[in-house]
Amino acid sequence: MKYKMVASDFDDTMVDDSLKIGERTKNAVKEYVAKGGRFVLCTGRMISAIMPYARQLGLHGEVVGYQGTVIADIDTGKFIKEDKMPFETALKLLNFAEEIGVQAQYYYRDTFVIEKENELSIAYQKYTFAPPLVVGISPKEYLIQNRISPTKVLYLVDPDRVKDIIAAVNKRFPGEVLANTSKKFVVELIKKGIDKGVAMEYLGKKYGIPPEETICIGDSLNDVAMLKYAGLSVVVENGSDEAKAAADVIAPPSDKDAVAWVLENLVD
Repeated sequence: MKYKMVASDFDDTMVDDSLKIGERTKNAVKEYVAKGGRFVLCTGRMISAIMPYARQLGLHGEVVGYQGTVIADIDTGKFIKEDKMPFETALKLLNFAEEIGVQAQYYYRDTFVIEKENELSIAYQKYTFAPPLVVGISPKEYLIQNRISPTKVLYLVDPDRVKDIIAAVNKRFPGEVLANTSKKFVVELIKKGIDKGVAMEYLGKKYGIPPEETICIGDSLNDVAMLKYAGLSVVVENGSDEAKAAADVIAPPSDKDAVAWVLENLVD
């Protein structure tokens, strides 16, 4: 087997908006693992929001969440590695959200903190299995009162503002924050120096699998770091231009069993 580890993003890569893993994909993953391959889900999701799918695939070992900020054990659910954002940086990002007029939420103890339910937070919950922590005061005030160092900060924004806001964050906080996106209505913010590529490097060293024996599959800007890490980078047909620019191979779209196609055609 030429490629001993395959890492895949989840949303819009392994699944489409139905959030259902196809039987062809399930079977392909199980066959790859049975042959000795290591399959890793590497996503921007909360750990609680990706773990049911990892178990549905029959995976063991690690799952990567929060864009590489957290690596957790599938069997126990315990966090193996977590790179939190400093309290001071998170506070700056919440202040900046107020300045540019967008809704912000952050992640704490594997859930997300909001003041109260609203249309955007309800839409966001479609992609999670955990309800938000509704605190009844502004998330910023709750952060200050508890001096929280969150796992990730997220802006919920109009799709036509995403690129401009990413550029604005990168300009304002160049040494502190990595700004990315994985959905058309979100800007994801994590500590600078942490990304999916860093997470894959950690796992590669742990298992003695070098980049040249690794395939990474993705669709969006927040996958670019792991695509650049991989010996073979694959982007689905429905992926973003930024992701495709980092691709060695373009796979079928996410609604056509893209991950199964990779496992059936590229690993040997």
